[in-house]
Amino acid sequence: MTSHHNPKDFRWRVLLRLTFIATLLLVGPLAGYGWSQVVFPAQPASGSFVVDEAKLLTPVHRQEIESVASALNREHGYPVTVVTIRSLSAQRAAAYSIERYASEMLRAWSLDADRRSYGLTLLVSADDRLARIELGSAWTGAHDGRARQIMDRLILPAFRRGDLSQGIVAGVQGFDAMGRGLELPGEPHLGWLMPATQPWWLIPAIAGGILVLIGAVISLGRSGRKGLAWAAAGFIGAIVLSRALAWARGGYDSGDSDGSTEGSGATGKW
Repeated sequence: MTSHHNPKDFRWRVLLRLTFIATLLLVGPLAGYGWSQVVFPAQPASGSFVVDEAKLLTPVHRQEIESVASALNREHGYPVTVVTIRSLSAQRAAAYSIERYASEMLRAWSLDADRRSYGLTLLVSADDRLARIELGSAWTGAHDGRARQIMDRLILPAFRRGDLSQGIVAGVQGFDAMGRGLELPGEPHLGWLMPATQPWWLIPAIAGGILVLIGAVISLGRSGRKGLAWAAAGFIGAIVLSRALAWARGGYDSGDSDGSTEGSGATGKW
């Protein structure tokens, strides 16, 4: 017995299938965009400098940050922003580096020209154990070394002790010193020569060079031979020159950064 298909039913089935496929193609990407879109904290309210979504700051420390940041902005025009989040994945940014997240967060905010150019931003992702200092465009790469020092000397030591609130305050105090052209809190006067983040071989090399120089001077006084003295002088000179060049470039990189940056600043992990 031959079966006959109604042409209208066939066309309806085809139309329904095409509609279903089109719906998947259209709704799928839109749903993915809506459900997976990266979330950024709201920018600080006018007159405020802190967005503590992860609740890391004590009330006393938050008040201190607001006071220091307000004074720096009022007296020198350098706006400070502190942002804490629980984790990148909680912000739907698991695939992001913290550098990229910080950069895109600032772009997503409707910042005025001063904040874009002269801003000093500290972003802390608590569960990821990552922190990022993001500098405005006016600071350029010349101040990356200073940001590196703030991260390594002031922020990370407190974070590694488990005191995130104190580390954030210390970072803002570092911003204040940087903006005012002052030494960092606790920085020795000869910190550029003997930074806290010096490579392991620097102190032994300088000590050895001093001994060689003393021996060279004695040898020169006794025998008049100049070769050893010149070699020692060159050795010491090379060390001092290398530290001067590193300082001029903005400081020694201690290796706490993961080496990838989206903008100007410094990254730390603990």
